[in-house]
Amino acid sequence: MNLLQIEYFLTLAKFGSFRKTAEHLYVSQPAVSKQISLLEKEWGFPLFERSYRMVTLTPSGKLMLEAIQQSQKLYEDALYQAKLRGQADRTELQLGIMEHSDLVNLSDILAQFQQEHPEVALKVQQFPISQLLLQHPDGEYDMVINHERNLRNKCELETRVLARRRHVAILSRYHPLWRGNETRLEDLKGERVYVPAPVGTTLTVDYCAYICAHHGFTPREVVPLPNVESVLLAVKMGFGFAVLDDLITLPHPMELETIPTDVTFEVLLAWHKENRNPAIPILASEILENLNLKSTV
Repeated sequence: MNLLQIEYFLTLAKFGSFRKTAEHLYVSQPAVSKQISLLEKEWGFPLFERSYRMVTLTPSGKLMLEAIQQSQKLYEDALYQAKLRGQADRTELQLGIMEHSDLVNLSDILAQFQQEHPEVALKVQQFPISQLLLQHPDGEYDMVINHERNLRNKCELETRVLARRRHVAILSRYHPLWRGNETRLEDLKGERVYVPAPVGTTLTVDYCAYICAHHGFTPREVVPLPNVESVLLAVKMGFGFAVLDDLITLPHPMELETIPTDVTFEVLLAWHKENRNPAIPILASEILENLNLKSTV
């Protein structure tokens, strides 16, 4: 077995055609067939079922494909880490996280990471969830922590689930409709609902309407405000209620109350598949292993 044979095997498994494989590798079809036959002879079992129109993997071939792909990923991860440790210059890594979210012990994790990897210039920024999009590999962030619904083009992203959480309504304790733990979202159907929605975005407004509809009513009015601070101020003044997520850090916990909804969401750690920053797999591993973000569902 050699690397050339492995390359032929992987390419043939991908295209399912000797002709397409040969064209892709710029070699002749007999050359591909010969190397595959030699590989099958060495391993002692057929890798492909051959027919006139197509070539498909045998069960043994599928097992070998999975094993080789796993080995490739281990090799790539090790290569990234080796590059990171061998670089003379610092590697910069941008991490974007949701503003006003209580991500327990994340700061400790990042501080420990920075201490263990001084060669990485770690930059962390908090932004509204609507701005943490990861639209292309060379964007503003290398990695983000965000709601699943806010991440577009998910087929282009690597994602890891940190927790499943719940949306909540937020109401002033002094609002006439507040009745302690007995208060339900349905009780607020005649009130205005405030959401943080920067100019030019409608995703948060539409999603708020969906949450209310899930509880059987159409809100009187969904009022978009530029940021979370403005939303919470409106609620504190008794103008209505807000719909946010249960990770929100309330600035006036003695004056504002939360009411759970029936709508849940996943908190994801995400990065673009094409982003080759060598620090990404290391920081991702640290966050996944140590972030104390328990599900509330």
